[in-house]
Amino acid sequence: MDENLKNRALKIFQDEQDSLDGVWDKQSDVAVPDTITNVSVTQNSDGTWNETKSEEKSNLYDESYVGTVENQTEEDVKVLQEFCSIKDDIIISYNAQINSKKQDLVTLCTEAINRNCWAGIAYSTTTSGGTTINSGIGSTTQNFGDYSVVQDRDALEIYSNMAGPSVNYGADNPFIPDNIVTLTSSYSGLGYENKRDNGALEYGDDATEVESSDYDPEKDSFESSTVVGTGRNVSSTSSDHAGPRNVGAFRAYAGVGVAPYASLTDLTGTSGQNRCVEIASSISTLVSEIESLRSQRDAAVSRSNLNIIKEKKMEKELQDWGNKNLTKKVDAIKTKNSSVISAINNI
Repeated sequence: MDENLKNRALKIFQDEQDSLDGVWDKQSDVAVPDTITNVSVTQNSDGTWNETKSEEKSNLYDESYVGTVENQTEEDVKVLQEFCSIKDDIIISYNAQINSKKQDLVTLCTEAINRNCWAGIAYSTTTSGGTTINSGIGSTTQNFGDYSVVQDRDALEIYSNMAGPSVNYGADNPFIPDNIVTLTSSYSGLGYENKRDNGALEYGDDATEVESSDYDPEKDSFESSTVVGTGRNVSSTSSDHAGPRNVGAFRAYAGVGVAPYASLTDLTGTSGQNRCVEIASSISTLVSEIESLRSQRDAAVSRSNLNIIKEKKMEKELQDWGNKNLTKKVDAIKTKNSSVISAINNI
């Protein structure tokens, strides 16, 4: 191979490497003055001239200004993230207390389920208003009172490439993926929007799911709330747990502690009924405590104000990401050029 041609090919990439190596260096030693002098000249009435000088702060910037701005942007991001994390930590703390009580609720409900406290399992009957078990073809059971207990959380919307545990300064697009995750200590202070997500907590005769947030499960990556366990709507009326009794067309309830619908059969009759009422009372107390903690949590942190701050924080995070993305791209070009230079030398 013509050695001259090889050297010319090498020079193309070596020159580019040299220019990239110094891309962040100052190109001039000239410093911009801190102040500038304004000079004005006016003519006096006698025909003479008068010169006036005044100094003011310079608004000119040298090349070092770019690095200063980048460093300031990075510092601004850290400050805003730290500020937001204080509020996020308050929410996380309250949700932890709420979810602990939900776990206690599930424990009580598990006992109620095992005893088949009402509302619970009903069996099919031979007649519409009777209590005789239908043991033939079409014999079924129906669960009247169970539901899923879901954790309280804040659903956090975050551009994962832009900031946070999965930040990627080499990504092509900082806005993809647009994720919804659960606010935990790992994400405290991050994201661009918090949305309250009160997990299901049904209780009482008119049980309905407590209001949840309007987060969008169609996001690029959606993390749903965690299920704590199974709950049961336990009646506080003693007679509701007695049986057998008709509870609907072709449906009857055997009573508390009666197998095979109950797996825990140590208490039946009045003793079982009393225990079910005790469980219902304890569940009611927990529900009240959970609702109180929710009120305290929502009073302690205004999510609307927090989200205004997080939106501005996200703009700063985007600026910081852009600065670091450019550095990544320069490094990638240098790495690729090194491979080409090596290939030319070894061909």
